[in-house]
Order: sequence, then structure tokens, then C-alpha cells
Amino acid sequence: MKKTWKNLGTIWGIKKTKLAFAHQQIYFELLKNKVWPNEKVMIAVSGGADSILTACLVYNFFLEKKYSLQNLFFIHCNHNTRPGNAHDEEFMRIFFEGTQLIIVKRNASKKVNEAEFRHWRYREFKTHAKKQSINHLVFWHNLTDRIESTFLNLLRGANINGLLAMQTQEDHHLLPGTKVLRPLLSLTKDEITHICNHNNIPFITDPTNADTTTSLRNKLRNKVLPELYTLANKQTATSNSFIESMKNIYEQLENSFQQKDIILRPLQQSPHRNAKFAYERQITPQDVTNEWVMQVMKKLDSSNNITTPLLKERTKFLQDNESGYKYFNTTYLFKSHGKIYIISGPKLFREKTIATQKKISTLGNIAREGKTYEVEKKEYLWAVLRFSKKWDIYKKKTRNEWCINQKIPLFQRNFIPIVVKKNQIIKVFK
Repeated sequence: MKKTWKNLGTIWGIKKTKLAFAHQQIYFELLKNKVWPNEKVMIAVSGGADSILTACLVYNFFLEKKYSLQNLFFIHCNHNTRPGNAHDEEFMRIFFEGTQLIIVKRNASKKVNEAEFRHWRYREFKTHAKKQSINHLVFWHNLTDRIESTFLNLLRGANINGLLAMQTQEDHHLLPGTKVLRPLLSLTKDEITHICNHNNIPFITDPTNADTTTSLRNKLRNKVLPELYTLANKQTATSNSFIESMKNIYEQLENSFQQKDIILRPLQQSPHRNAKFAYERQITPQDVTNEWVMQVMKKLDSSNNITTPLLKERTKFLQDNESGYKYFNTTYLFKSHGKIYIISGPKLFREKTIATQKKISTLGNIAREGKTYEVEKKEYLWAVLRFSKKWDIYKKKTRNEWCINQKIPLFQRNFIPIVVKKNQIIKVFK
């Protein structure tokens, strides 16, 4: 029978939980290879068996490796949709007492769907990850979740890239600058529950996970996939041949994806762009393939509605052109000087000009639109700090000529800070 926090009393907490299960050291080794001693880690915790085991695993790893617990945070998102959410929050406060626990609560007056719940959670993750300078955000996703996500992707029309669904470590377009880590992707939900029960780890069960009317995932979880599991050979208490096959497929695909190197470097975003994400990648034309473009768009959740002809068109554009752009699904593909830039934002955002300006009355650092500029020369006094315009002339070149010479891409040209005195540009901040 599944143990819950109520029948274990309130003396239990993460500080009293010492894990013991087969292959534990394998997971410690995985964490050691991903998390450096001085990096900050935040774990998303719901209270379910998978999230509590993830929290205990990382906590015990920090203890064993003597990492500072000051660099370990936990975050719980209270969706505030049912009376039981208050009890879940109480459990979290008791179990994580004495740790750096962050609890965020959604406004219950807003009625939203699953997709909006997800965006709300990620907004909170992003806010607190930035506030605490988090290097890794750890999720509890497991092998069962991964299989469910694969089938969801297939139902939505995904190609072979949709099979992978999740990766052990990856960048996430909603969490710029923070790595996502999923250490339990090789364990099923049943295996996780078994480990929790064996170690007397308390957890809570969300009744909405059994409601097939709330989401397509729940229908797959409770109706479709159980039928596939029962048809499989070589049944055990926690796994079967179908699950083992999927596990092997994921391992092969993840190794293949890592070898293809689709790492994207985040760009510093202007507050004027209203962009969801902005990345750059240096790549030679011969390395641009349909598969690579699709992997990138999938990685950024921008692959919906990309047909084969459209995919081929985007690939050909990136292969054949030195510069230019394409726009689709609220996402720009820019090509400039051997680099590809992928930016999600409003159409024609690059044409927006910024009219604000500031007169320089003192020397030193000047904060402007989220960035700091060093103004060190006396000749800058009483000049104006503003952003470039099309008609500006600098070193006898038009603004665009100068930007081409300096290899500044098209979308950045209206956002270049300059110092102007007596209608002459005396400083350009690249």
C-alpha cells in the first residue's frame, strides 16, 4: 500500500531520509558529471513520489560530495485548483523544513487549462531561477512520463525526433541561462514508488492524475498505455519488455542527439523585443540539414505545423544565403556572417526604433534599458546617449554600411547604443 505523509506522522523530513536502493551510486555519478561543486541547483517538487525521490537523491548527493547546502533550493508550485492543494503545501513545508524552500501560489480566480498551468509554472521557475542565480533546474520526470510524452508527440504528428520527448540534460527556451536536468529518466513510476516505500519516504498522491477527462495525457496514462503494458512479454513487478524496448530506444536516440551537437547560445535580449527566446549558432552551410533544422525547432517548441515543403524551404534558405531572414510560427530565422539566429518575437520587431535618450552629465557607468555602459572620457560630458537610427553616419559610413562592416546582424541595428554630440557620433557601443 502506498504510504502517505499522514500515516507516517510529522517527524519525517528530507534531513532524516537516508536513501538505500540498487544503482544509487550510478545516479550520484550522473549528478557528479552534470553539477559542479559551486553551482546552484533548484529542484521542482510537487509532493508526488517521483519529485520527493528526486529531491532526496539530490539532497543526499550534496551531503555525500560535501557540496554546500546553501546552493540547494526547492520550489513548489501550488496551482490552487482544489482543496487538497492546501494539504499538499502543508506537507511540503513540513518535509522540507530547514531547507531553502520556495512556495508560489497561483491566483485561484483565474480559470485556465493545462497548457496555461505549464506556462505559469515556467514563469515562476524563470523568475526564481534568475533571482537565485540558479545553474540547474531539476525535474522529476521519469521513464513512464517519457513514454507518455512520446505517444503524445506521435498523436500530434511528430517525426522521429518526437520519439525522444525529453533529455537527461538540455537547454529550455523558457529558462534561458539555466540547464534543465532530469536524473530519473531511466526509472518507471512503479520503480520510484517501490524505492520510496522501501525507504519509508512519505509522498502524496494527486487524484487529478487519474481523471481521464482533464487531459489527453491522462487518457493515455490510464486507458491506452496500460493495455500496451499488459500485452508485453517478460513481466516483472515494475517493468516489462515494452518498457525495456522504449528505454533502449531513448538511450540510442539521446546518444545520437548529443553527438549531433545542437547546442544554442542564448543572446542577451532587449526589453523592447518582447521575445520569448533568442539564440545564436555558428554553423557551416554543409552542416545545415532538414534533420538539424527540425531538431532545433523542436528544441525550441517551434516545430508545430512545419510541413515537409516548408522545412525544405527553410533548410535551403540557410544553406544558400549569406544573409537574410525567414519568419514562421512567431519565430525568425536570421542568417548573418556564418551565424544563424533564432528569435521568437512579434513580426517586424527589428524595425522598431527606440526614441528614448539620456543626456550625460557625469562620467562613469550609466544604466540604460537593462544594460550598463562605461562613459569614461570628458568629451562625452553633455553628449546624448541614444539608440542608432537609419540615417546616422559614423566614420563616413551610413549606419547600415558600418553594421555590415562590423558584422552586426540586421535585427540588432536599431538597438545599438551610441553617444552623440553636436550631431556627431563620437562613440558606438557594440
